[in-house]
Amino acid sequence: MSTDNFDEWIDDGCATDSAGIDALLSVLARLNPVEYDQKREAFAKEHGIRVSTLDAEVQKLRHVHMATTATATGFEEVKPWAKPVGGANLLNELERTINRFCVLPEHAAPLIAAWIAHAWAHDTADISPVLAFTSPEKRCGKSTAMAVVHALTPRAEIATNLSAAVMFRLIERHKPTLLIDEADTFLEAREEMRGMINGGHNKQLAFVWRCEGDDFEPKKFNVWAPKAVAMIGELPDTLEDRALVIQLKRKEGSEIVERMRANRAGELLPLRQMLARWVADNEISLANSDPELPERLNDRAQDNARCLCSIADVAGGDWPERVRSALVGMAVLRAGEERKSKGVLLLSDIGDVLDRWKGGRIKSADLIAELVAIEDGPWEVWRGGEPITPRMVAALLKPYDIRPERDSGSRFYVVDDLRAAVSRYI
Repeated sequence: MSTDNFDEWIDDGCATDSAGIDALLSVLARLNPVEYDQKREAFAKEHGIRVSTLDAEVQKLRHVHMATTATATGFEEVKPWAKPVGGANLLNELERTINRFCVLPEHAAPLIAAWIAHAWAHDTADISPVLAFTSPEKRCGKSTAMAVVHALTPRAEIATNLSAAVMFRLIERHKPTLLIDEADTFLEAREEMRGMINGGHNKQLAFVWRCEGDDFEPKKFNVWAPKAVAMIGELPDTLEDRALVIQLKRKEGSEIVERMRANRAGELLPLRQMLARWVADNEISLANSDPELPERLNDRAQDNARCLCSIADVAGGDWPERVRSALVGMAVLRAGEERKSKGVLLLSDIGDVLDRWKGGRIKSADLIAELVAIEDGPWEVWRGGEPITPRMVAALLKPYDIRPERDSGSRFYVVDDLRAAVSRYI
């Protein structure tokens, strides 16, 4: 019996015997937390059952359903842990596991742990922040971080160079935790995919319409799923606004972590089972949570923080304070590193180049060489780990009314024009 005709079945009086009540309990167990909360008191009153007893029986059936769900698609079937799980201890163990394999900036580990729990409790949330691992260059631990998240989240699927058409069909059919690796190689050029990721941030808006079949019948696809992204460079602005950004750096020789080998996924199965059990036991509390949010966060950051604060509040222990402190700490850290616009960043570094430049013009090739040589600058790995090109520099300078000129031998910039722009905007 589907959940759609649940009320109709009660109204028809078909649930008067114990078999009928058992069938209804099974349907109740399949309702999402909000729907169940709307029906539980009326059902308990109608059938003379205490609400606490009803909750306990429904929770038992949810464990059974989760343990017996078919996984012919190839996604892992996770049987929930046999005993109740303490939320604070579970998050502590998640954080410890994350730190075993990853070198992370301050504040990151507790937020990643809470996000992983959010992935399991995804349908209890209204807003789902993207977990984003970024770095200025290669070999900073992004793939390792994604592998750890893959080993700890439900129905996880790592996707590299994913198409938009595959993405929304994959989410609609399988409800995975979608992990988009190496996004710098394709995401910027795929506006449709960025729109789906952005739209999937809000449960109410997480749909796309596409034509299907020979008759091109319009069909609505759900793009509501937990998502993580890893890329070199900066996120697109609209995506960064919807993300929990973890800026990774290359580890130093003194920073020692374990390797995240493929066989670790089996080793971490108990943690996945504990997460499944804890969420099953607490999904009603999570769905009804209305957490207090740090006032120091802006409106969008508060939206992103809501699900993490709900996880922390229901888990208890010192996690409510720890998650809020980490959210504020990460926001302050990001604000201190807040990027300038790309054009202003370029003009700032051009100003440094011109301070030591002799002559009234600078060849485009020479300007590129000077920019790429800046230590710890972004220009050596500007696009997909490759250096910035003359065409890219020209595109960034065009809004400031600066254009390269050409003589018989090469393209060049007039130094006075560059200095005027630097003086005006920097």
